[in-house]
Amino acid sequence: MIGKMPRWATRLLAKHPNAERPTPENPVPAWLEEELRRVPLWYHIREAADEPRFAPPYHLIEDIHRQPGLLQQTLALRDRLSEIADYIMTKGYEHLVFIGCGSAYYTSLFSAFLFPRLTGLTAEGVEAWEFRNYWQPSKRKTIVIAQSATGGSFEVLEAAKRAQSEWQIPVLAITNTLDSPLEAVANEAVVFPTGQKAGPDICVIPTRLMLLYLLAIALGDRTKYHLSLARQVEEQIVAMPEIVEQFLREEESGVQQLAQKHAQQSCFFVVGGGPNWFTALEAALKIEEESRTPCRTYQTADYPHMAISLLAPNRTTVVFAPPGPSYDRLYACIRTAKVAGSPTIAVVVKSDNQIARDADAIITVPNVDELALPIPGTVVGQLFGYYLGVAKNVNPDTLGTDQLSHAKAWLTAFPLGMH
Repeated sequence: MIGKMPRWATRLLAKHPNAERPTPENPVPAWLEEELRRVPLWYHIREAADEPRFAPPYHLIEDIHRQPGLLQQTLALRDRLSEIADYIMTKGYEHLVFIGCGSAYYTSLFSAFLFPRLTGLTAEGVEAWEFRNYWQPSKRKTIVIAQSATGGSFEVLEAAKRAQSEWQIPVLAITNTLDSPLEAVANEAVVFPTGQKAGPDICVIPTRLMLLYLLAIALGDRTKYHLSLARQVEEQIVAMPEIVEQFLREEESGVQQLAQKHAQQSCFFVVGGGPNWFTALEAALKIEEESRTPCRTYQTADYPHMAISLLAPNRTTVVFAPPGPSYDRLYACIRTAKVAGSPTIAVVVKSDNQIARDADAIITVPNVDELALPIPGTVVGQLFGYYLGVAKNVNPDTLGTDQLSHAKAWLTAFPLGMH
């Protein structure tokens, strides 16, 4: 571990100043085990002020409902993001490398899709540990954009340190935790605390996506690469708080019923193309984290090549299918699944009149372009995962760490202070 520890870990250690310290060989000493019996690990990581809940409604549904307001708040950071865009342009950076782990890796992949289209700059998304160990710099002038909700993921911190020390590449941090280790090591930082109470990354992801969209728009205004597309995206992003609010108001009860209907499924196949490859990845992760139901993800054309032998009545296929180049092939995925007996759920926009007719069930979002679906599509995954967890009697606030064995597994993978 490099640099300082996250606040939550420092506070736990401060409560037990003379106790045995966790080690890789003994990551959960007796005092820490007793703490985790009282309060699940992810309440500590989120620095939750409220008491843990062990029955619905869980804290997570409140975090989901708070997102429209938080999305509105991100718009107040446009001036700061404009400063970052000026910094990138003034320094002459030509290549953007987005890094992260978990959901932050997925938003890195999305960024690598978004930024070249709006700015003309080249970009790539790399998992942080892969970046640290295998990435090679090119002759293009490069900046690293490191993402971590907690700002304490040790893989991201080590990747950032290597970029700076070995390659003299500056690091911009995007995080949701003030005074975090990542903010401390970065050359520049954008911090947006969400006050999330518990659970996996919920408020973090749509608000981070908003920040990335707004940064891409600001850079696009300066490069003048595709101004018409930048204006089109900006119009929908500025309206995103109302779009997400409308989705939650109109669709929540239907999503709850759909989750209850699918609570006995053994797994989900989640499919998306173009910018919504990200959406499929993130939605699948949320379903897994909130309900402990395994998911497999496929890009559009991979599904018929790779999933057919697995299709079965107890395995549901979910497609994210806004209008766009992937639409016709996603329609073929729905038809393929149905023939094989796999139940189908399609996430479509309100104006859809094709896939909506053939899918077994639909989740409808307000009319948005393909490039703007990742934010409401992410909320679809959050909401479905939450109600699936509730239907399965799983606590979606804890990522399984209400079970001591899972808490010990987390602290084996991430010794205290390394997440």
